[in-house]
Amino acid sequence: MPADVLIRLARVGIPLIASNASLTLSGVTIDNEANITLIRFARKDKFNVYTHLNI
Repeated sequence: MPADVLIRLARVGIPLIASNASLTLSGVTIDNEANITLIRFARKDKFNVYTHLNI
């Protein structure tokens, strides 16, 4: 997902994004800063979840 789309989603406060696409470094950076949980490689019966760190 392009970084500009992730920025828009973060601005409106969407806490979770699901996609069948892979991660990008810019996407991970934006998602971590915006505390967004990512579901990637979403397929029929499996997916990967990436979440931000609460430190």
